[in-house]
Amino acid sequence: MSTLFAALTTAGNALDVVEQAMGVVQNNVANASTPGYVTQTLSVSADSFDPSGQLWGGVTASGTQSARDIYAEQAVWSANQQVGAATQESTSLQSLQSIFNISGTAGIPGALTNLISAFSAWATAPTDSTARQQVITAAQGLTQSFNAASSGVQQLSSQTDQQLQSTVSQINQLAKQIANLNGEIRNGGKSDAGANTQLYNDLEQLSGLAPISVEMESDGTATVTIAGQTPLVMGQSAEALQLSYAQPAGATIPGASPHAVIQSSNGTDVTALVTSGRLSGLLQFRNSVVPSVIGDGTEQGGLNQLAQAVADTVNGLLTAGQDPAGAAGTALFAYNGSAPTAVASTLSLNATATAANLAAIEPGPPAVSNGVANQLAQLGKTALTALGGSTSTAFYSSLASNIGSLASSASTAQQSETSALTQAQNLRSQLSGVSLNEQAANLMQFQETYQASAEAISRIGSTIQYLLTTMQQLQ
Repeated sequence: MSTLFAALTTAGNALDVVEQAMGVVQNNVANASTPGYVTQTLSVSADSFDPSGQLWGGVTASGTQSARDIYAEQAVWSANQQVGAATQESTSLQSLQSIFNISGTAGIPGALTNLISAFSAWATAPTDSTARQQVITAAQGLTQSFNAASSGVQQLSSQTDQQLQSTVSQINQLAKQIANLNGEIRNGGKSDAGANTQLYNDLEQLSGLAPISVEMESDGTATVTIAGQTPLVMGQSAEALQLSYAQPAGATIPGASPHAVIQSSNGTDVTALVTSGRLSGLLQFRNSVVPSVIGDGTEQGGLNQLAQAVADTVNGLLTAGQDPAGAAGTALFAYNGSAPTAVASTLSLNATATAANLAAIEPGPPAVSNGVANQLAQLGKTALTALGGSTSTAFYSSLASNIGSLASSASTAQQSETSALTQAQNLRSQLSGVSLNEQAANLMQFQETYQASAEAISRIGSTIQYLLTTMQQLQ
């Protein structure tokens, strides 16, 4: 009789294990489309069978196992870092590109064309009041175009600063969440599929923002660093990054905008470690691309360089000439000369310049009534030393083309990196994602096993009942 009761217990245990296994399968099916979820499998081990030692075999469940492949996860994180950087660079550069018109009919090139045309008309009729006024109007248009372009780039720079702060805050928030999840996992949640899924989702999201290195510990927790060097998450502790600003090394230009700097929680500059992720794309745009246009502590910026070269050239020719009254010429443009990186933003008409005192006469000898106006009419073809021997139109074209080239390269990189990320995600899904067909097959198998166990229990129960009844009749 004791053997039958042992068999009954063994069959009951088996029934319980099968129920757990079916529960895991049902959970897999329910979460098949949940981001970050991977297939879970109930770990089952066979019990020893030795009747002489009262060991009757059976099975025992020992928790669930995750099908997650850490190498596949790392491949996704790595690809996501590159996508984050390329996407941000492409977005920022496209916004910058929209500021620099290359059609020649609007913006700075259109305004330059209008000014040169006005100079040409003035050279043809140097004493004509209408022609003179057209020069003033065209010059006003050029100053406004430079002001608008500079303002547009400065606005992008400010927006980038806001995005940098937001991204750093996101990184810090995710680091806190990961540290909290580490605590849950250490306190018995290692086999919790929900906590595990959330942990890996947070890690993937974080990888799109910064160049993280992740070490999965034996207890299921994650140690996260920036580029394998600066701690971000250590166990249940999160180390916050900081955003600050400082002039770049070798800065000599007064009043220039500082660079964005990323610091660790202890104030160490870790900007150089940020080589991928959205944070990297923002830093590259803010500290490299923007200064090439409107300058920083080490360079004046192409836009300011062009504005100053045009203004100085025009002013130099006019102040060397004479107006109709024989007086020395007056400068047409003014700007803040004490701030080299603010030339484009402060470029304006000289307050004392009027249509009447424009100096068209080249004093000579011999004096040429339209000599200065003729030279100004050739401004678009004149090689300017301040522009490295380039003409004003060619310099602008080079500046705009460089931005366009960077934007095109970033867009191409974004497409390429996104494709690589998709491949990595697909491979991860193949290795550890939920296959509904496989789960359906497992469920059918467990159902059959459940029915067999239930039938065994029924037969054992019937046998025990028969024996009990027989014993009662024999008494």
